[in-house]
Amino acid sequence: MKQMAILYTFLLAFSFSLINAQKIPYLKKTNGMTQLMVNEKPFLMMAGEVHNSSASTVEYMKPLFPTLKSMNLNSVFVTTAWEQIEPKEGVYDFSLVDAIIDNAQNNNLKVCLLWFASWKNGESSYAPMWVKKDTKRFFRVKTKDGRAIETLSPFCEATKIADAKAFAAMMKHIKEYDKNQTVILMQPQNEVGMFQDIDYNQESLDLYKKQVPATLMSYLIKNKANLDDYVKSAWAKNNFKTEGTWTSIFGDTPESKAFFTTWQYASYINFVAQSGRAEYNLPMMVNAWIVQKPEDLPGVYPNGGPVSRVMDIWKAAAPAIDIQSPDIYLPNFKEIVAMYHRADNPLLIPESKAEVGRAYYAYGQHDAICFSPFGIEDASDDFLFKKGYSVLNEVQHLIKKYQGTGKMQAVLKEGNEQAPELTFGDYKLKVNYEKPDEPCFGIIIQTSDEEFTVIGMNLKIFFESTKKGEIGHIGQVWEGRYENEQWIPTRLMNGDETWHNAVARVFGRTFKSSVDLSDEEKKQGNPNAYSPETKKVITAPGVYKVMTYKR
Repeated sequence: MKQMAILYTFLLAFSFSLINAQKIPYLKKTNGMTQLMVNEKPFLMMAGEVHNSSASTVEYMKPLFPTLKSMNLNSVFVTTAWEQIEPKEGVYDFSLVDAIIDNAQNNNLKVCLLWFASWKNGESSYAPMWVKKDTKRFFRVKTKDGRAIETLSPFCEATKIADAKAFAAMMKHIKEYDKNQTVILMQPQNEVGMFQDIDYNQESLDLYKKQVPATLMSYLIKNKANLDDYVKSAWAKNNFKTEGTWTSIFGDTPESKAFFTTWQYASYINFVAQSGRAEYNLPMMVNAWIVQKPEDLPGVYPNGGPVSRVMDIWKAAAPAIDIQSPDIYLPNFKEIVAMYHRADNPLLIPESKAEVGRAYYAYGQHDAICFSPFGIEDASDDFLFKKGYSVLNEVQHLIKKYQGTGKMQAVLKEGNEQAPELTFGDYKLKVNYEKPDEPCFGIIIQTSDEEFTVIGMNLKIFFESTKKGEIGHIGQVWEGRYENEQWIPTRLMNGDETWHNAVARVFGRTFKSSVDLSDEEKKQGNPNAYSPETKKVITAPGVYKVMTYKR
């Protein structure tokens, strides 16, 4: 009987472990920060988004996935187009979805699927032909002069229902086909919005004259103290009225039309997302074509999308969307991520330039769930990017462990700015950029009271005590690496390397490559011009442990 009891306990524990292992991906909020959980473990998406057409055929996508894996990615953002999923109304073809899942799984990559359906970049080119041709049933956005453009109207109920039906069918199929949870995240639509102040269809204009929805007013009242200034200022001009039409509450202004248009887009996409989640409840995010200049009016950028100005409107209208995300190609990366990282909105970057220092800053400073450059296959020969992701893979266990603790910060050189001072407990760290004309970035983690781990390149870090009458010193600086989460020191840095422990110099790892001299270099009289090749030193991020003490 005792043996049977032991066997029963073992089988019960084993079955519970299987259930837990199969729990679908979800977002977990702890200590004020959010992590993406995959198989019940935090998953840091070191990702890339492929070009829009890269997964449009099985033949084209198949050789792409090994390339992505060789770039040290662990996940990839891939497009699925409504026009290919439902070429005829009610007739579905999921062969491309299956191929994406199979190819990703074969290369040990996780996937975020991008649903390009009613809109992509404020346009509607990915809708099926049967939608495009039927302009009466699926009506278009109208301009002020009454001209119907090609963009599908967010006020068209028939389009919303057709889109949601197709999305739900795809989600149902993914649940049935994707047994290994390769797909971990979904994005319904892409960079939505219209390039005008409002849709001049009669349906839209009639709704604009009606009361602001009670759900939105309730949200604004509840969150008044923390609203974005763009929304709060517009509301304040009419003395924070709590009931009335769009114009009576926000004025007959561009802002009022923007809030109204945003409410409609967000409500439409919420309906699509809810329909999909009813079939398979994966986390959902949306992305934004962000405001390019502070003075830009809505419509200069896609009006209605989840730009930082109207995140609060989206939060009220689209509870089925977990995260609003910025696509960042502008140089002020740090300013933009600070706008999107909020208590109610974790940072997830689905599109960016392939500058790996941005990834380090997002993960280290803002507890980001994901960093993903667009057109990632174009960076397949980018040595710094690949090595930078390799090091992130090496230390991701530390990043996940210290997210939300306040013991992890990051630096990233933008333009001609000076490096910051950082405070960790009793220590003040003065950071300087070692080679200001080259990429300078890093993540700094206080792993114990007198120990810091630094991951990055081209930094000088001075350690001082914040306590009056006490002096902080560097005891040792070790260069090394992590293998299977175990620290392996490779060099004790002293003397010239640290100015006798006055500063931790984060050089980064150096690699020598053979580089053929160009004809131009030969013309300029390069001393190696008549040698067939020369050695070029390339720097990538490194990992350092700094031991400190006070006296």
